[in-house]
Amino acid sequence: MNLQIKNYKMKAQSLIEILIAIGVGVILVGGSAVLIGASLNSYNSTKQLLQADFLMRQEAEAIQSLARNNWHFIYDLEKQRDYWIDLSENNWVINAGKEEGHINNIPFLRYFQVYDVFRDANGEIVEIGDEHDLNTQKVIIFLNYGHDYIDSTSLSFYLVRSFNNQTFHQFDWSEGDGQKGPIPNPGNRFDSAINIDFNTSGQITMATTTSNAELISSVLDTGIDSGAGYNSFLWLGAFNSGGDVKFQIAFSNSPSGPWQYYGPSSTEDWYQPNPNISYAFPVTNSASPQNNRYIRYKIYLSTIGVSPKVEDIIINWSP
Repeated sequence: MNLQIKNYKMKAQSLIEILIAIGVGVILVGGSAVLIGASLNSYNSTKQLLQADFLMRQEAEAIQSLARNNWHFIYDLEKQRDYWIDLSENNWVINAGKEEGHINNIPFLRYFQVYDVFRDANGEIVEIGDEHDLNTQKVIIFLNYGHDYIDSTSLSFYLVRSFNNQTFHQFDWSEGDGQKGPIPNPGNRFDSAINIDFNTSGQITMATTTSNAELISSVLDTGIDSGAGYNSFLWLGAFNSGGDVKFQIAFSNSPSGPWQYYGPSSTEDWYQPNPNISYAFPVTNSASPQNNRYIRYKIYLSTIGVSPKVEDIIINWSP
């Protein structure tokens, strides 16, 4: 009897062990299924984030490419309006509205907006200000993606008009006056002059040191219908003993002007940089030449001793 009871208990214990093992197995399988499901969700989430990053970078690169090619492709867009970019015959084309599409079976809605940029008295970018920076634009790209576009992200950046730099470079005036322009290259002539000695190739000086001298350049044409961006001004030469050299510029979107000459801030002041040092043109205020097709310069020479000498005038600009 004792032996039979013992066998019964052993059999019962074995059954319990089997049931426990099955239960543990079910738990392990269920846990594995949960882990696999979580892994798949994490994978899909990561996949969507990577695709969103690609879509944002693609749009940003297209916008930057358009701005480099022609600033006015971006600058002339209506501000805070929705636009999207399409590739047509290997060229980026801007369309009004929002782009709907799929990437790797992920639906997305993509578009961008352009904003004007303002600066304070210290030149810092501010949300609201009186000084409109004509050579900077803010761009925000928006992206909604996933089922019912439940997820969203955005990317903002600034475009600065300082690429594809070109120059008006005049280093000779020896052929004399009478060339009003407009011309795409200043060559070796100019519009008019008072008390200027231009007979020596590669330089101008004062004809006499007893009275001040002045030279007005030809009208220089960038060829940009909506106006160019003007970056900096540089002159090469020497003040010499007691000499002074200063400049003003005039600008217009008409080849006939009117021509009003400005210094850095008004018609009452002058650019007076040292030779061989580049001076940036203003991007705000009424003295800013930005977004004008035509430009010309006025040189003013004076001395209490030896005549100053100007050898090169270089105006750096961007289309």
